[in-house]
Amino acid sequence: MREKAKRIFQILFVVSMIIFGIGGRFLPTPLGFFTVSGFSMYPTLKPGDLVIGVGTYISPYNEGDVVIYCRNVSTCIVHRLMLVNNTYAITKGDYNPSNDPPISVDSIRFKVVGSVPLLIWLPLAVASLIFIFFPINPGKGFKQPFVLETFVYLFLLLVNLAYLTIYVLQTPPALTRIPLPTVGLATLATEKGYSTIIIDYRLTGLSIRGVEECLLIAQALTAHCSRYSVSGNRVLVYPPADFYKQLYDSNLLAFIVKLTLSLDQGTLVGSYPFVLEWKKPVLVIVNDKLVLSNPNPVPIEVIGYKIRSYVRNTRTLHVDEVLEYSSSGFTLQPFETREIDLAWILSTSYVEVRYIFMNQTFTWVGRLDK
Repeated sequence: MREKAKRIFQILFVVSMIIFGIGGRFLPTPLGFFTVSGFSMYPTLKPGDLVIGVGTYISPYNEGDVVIYCRNVSTCIVHRLMLVNNTYAITKGDYNPSNDPPISVDSIRFKVVGSVPLLIWLPLAVASLIFIFFPINPGKGFKQPFVLETFVYLFLLLVNLAYLTIYVLQTPPALTRIPLPTVGLATLATEKGYSTIIIDYRLTGLSIRGVEECLLIAQALTAHCSRYSVSGNRVLVYPPADFYKQLYDSNLLAFIVKLTLSLDQGTLVGSYPFVLEWKKPVLVIVNDKLVLSNPNPVPIEVIGYKIRSYVRNTRTLHVDEVLEYSSSGFTLQPFETREIDLAWILSTSYVEVRYIFMNQTFTWVGRLDK
């Protein structure tokens, strides 16, 4: 009867070890036991450590927890959870230089709740096996069949594993840090009256080889850059001559520069917004001169200007005569400043200038005192 109970206990022991040690890879077991075989989680976990996991349906996991997921029946990985959402998760070994590829959340089977070093669990496991499967008869001692051989084998195995653990397995390889290439936008600027668009990048571990495509986009308007150049981490874009005129005629205030850059480690596609501030021309009378300034990168049409002079009678101080002078229109070029001499006017006058801005007609009036 005693031998039968012992045999049942041995069978239950073997079955439980198979279920929790191997069955956890493909069965929804509440517990799972796994041994670490690499340095990806060093120093949190070392090679040979026994990892204890609780089924995720019992103990939910969060970012920062160490989890166990299985790629197949023969391969399970113990790594730390870095990011998780409803569909996928990203893990990373504490000693690894970069994250693992994304995995399905359904593949995460256990949350690690503890670990036992090799030098602790292995001697206990060996002692348990000896006690369960090789009981010694005190009367016969090592004279029992195969008992002495079993002890010698297990002792040598324990010494060998202890040597590997202390002098080989517990010394991790040199940590290799792979610098990840990064790219960021440093500045967006324009110069020389919007004739040059400057895009500066902040690159780490990357370099720009050239421009594959350059487009200027504003709603339904699309134009190719007339030319472009690369200088280090800076890209210079030169819009075509009529591009701003098309924006101006369409009353558009913004556009996007879409660049496709060829890098030494791939391709970068970026869209960069720019805003234009269309400004009315500046008109002022200074030192007997009418000064007109166009602050825009497009021409402004001046319809014409009129000068009304009021001639006063020096005795009565009444206006005896009103003289009017008219001039034909002209085009004020982009960023042009033009001066019109008014020194020939001998009396107080009003200057009226009419111009077209953003498809509307405006009138400016200034006074010339004499």
